[in-house]
Amino acid sequence: MKIVSNKPTITRKELEGVLDCLINEELAAGNSVKTFENLIATITQQKYSLATNSATSAYHLIYHALQLEDGDEIIIPSYIGNSPLSALSLTRAKPVLIDCDEKSLFPSISQIKENISEKTKAIVISHTFGYHFDTEELKDLKIPIIEDISNVIGTENNNEPVGKNSSFTVLSFSPSKIITTGNGGMVLTNNSKYFSFMKELRNPNTKLGLDYTMTEFQSAMGISQLQKLKNFIKRRREIAKIYYDAARTTSHTTFLNYNENFAYQSFPIIFDAPSDKVDKFWKKSGIEILIPIKEPLHSLLEIRGIKYPNADRLAKKAYSLPLYPTLTKKEIDLIANTISKFL
Repeated sequence: MKIVSNKPTITRKELEGVLDCLINEELAAGNSVKTFENLIATITQQKYSLATNSATSAYHLIYHALQLEDGDEIIIPSYIGNSPLSALSLTRAKPVLIDCDEKSLFPSISQIKENISEKTKAIVISHTFGYHFDTEELKDLKIPIIEDISNVIGTENNNEPVGKNSSFTVLSFSPSKIITTGNGGMVLTNNSKYFSFMKELRNPNTKLGLDYTMTEFQSAMGISQLQKLKNFIKRRREIAKIYYDAARTTSHTTFLNYNENFAYQSFPIIFDAPSDKVDKFWKKSGIEILIPIKEPLHSLLEIRGIKYPNADRLAKKAYSLPLYPTLTKKEIDLIANTISKFL
């Protein structure tokens, strides 16, 4: 028996939607893209939305809308995926990377504020692994907030849809996310000026067009995925609760307490054991576990980790257990029992 670490939930309905696009020769951006954009805008309660061919493209459009210049700075947590950094490397601005707090997946608000300068043009925040980052204290900073909701789409934070109040909201639809289009991304905003600028730049037929559009068949898949979003999240929460209960009797470290508002795109856990013992035990059990972020952003930039001890520790110690809607009861029970047995 082999339980893989992650698996997208793709059914016949998604395949039929993609097939319809191919049969009708609908490949370029059209009605399906517009429908998908509108559905995501409704969920997040943002006015304007643009589907893109990747999350990196979405970030790049945002940076262009901010009209970044030499010496401008973007504050980015080091312990997140590399899309915001990859896109920033295409501009003249520079990243200001910050560590997460000890025993946390996120940087503290005070740490974010300490790194703000007159050169700060935006702050990137991410709801890592489907756990909510509290954005309340960032509202009054008068600095654009770029909020990545890829791992929490369809949930609420502080009784509002995640992403509703940020200057820019970003999504990735890669296979490991809550919903997938195979790849692709989206950027949303309430600012008409930003939207118009990004829309023109996304269009390959304009003078400076970057050809960042999403295809029709990707959007068709996304539309079908959205119809099951509530069930996806419900199932992830049910599985996460079982894992929390199993870990409670061990010395293993989980993050935060179980919260029925979280999306649980992943289930990170730190095992109190050497890495070789961890790998051997879980492999023998037939369960694939992975380190979800092996290289924090400061590592990608070859910056010494002395300023980022917590991100470095998570990159070495934090594993992700299999958690996706198509896991069977037998598989979930095996994973939970293995958590309890690994002491």
